[in-house]
Amino acid sequence: MSMHNTDKDFFGRQDGERILFVVKPHHISLFFKIAKIYLIAIIVFLAFLLLGTEFSIHAFTVGGVVIAILIAVIGTKIVTNYQERDVAYITDRRLVRFEPTTLVATNPRTLSWDEVVKVKTYPPNALWKQLAIGNISVHSRSSMRDYSPDDKKFYDVSVDDIELKDVYYYKDLGNYIDKILFTYKKRPKEMDNIRPFV
Repeated sequence: MSMHNTDKDFFGRQDGERILFVVKPHHISLFFKIAKIYLIAIIVFLAFLLLGTEFSIHAFTVGGVVIAILIAVIGTKIVTNYQERDVAYITDRRLVRFEPTTLVATNPRTLSWDEVVKVKTYPPNALWKQLAIGNISVHSRSSMRDYSPDDKKFYDVSVDDIELKDVYYYKDLGNYIDKILFTYKKRPKEMDNIRPFV
């Protein structure tokens, strides 16, 4: 990707395409991801400390400190890097999501409004629900083609769908996307009147 995605522009934006909203994971999700890394670092340190004390080997304790610090520093850098590059754009033509796959690679995913058939919003847990943070699944026509309510193997999100995670005011944004879909499919001439989400 030769260009950095910003709030005003993104890689692959079409001429005349209006950005209606930029979706980024809520910063509190980054806090919890980093907290998990620190917890792992503490557990590793305590395990090495316990081994060092048990066998009276001072090097275990020193090694535990070094490994715990490396886990905390490298883990924080990786998680922060991924979170900063995880961005989606709701435009008047489509939904575009840039999903980090490695430290250097980002996978762009696109769904035009014509391909979208359903929007589902849900909180991943009770705490997120209280904080008004949740996920939005945007289902494409191709994934719904194979849908069967009786099929126990059907997954909520398929390869062709786009999922936006840890979105603040996820229900409101889901309703906004529904409004775009309705306007795009039923009243296409009114698409120019769609205002950015605030």
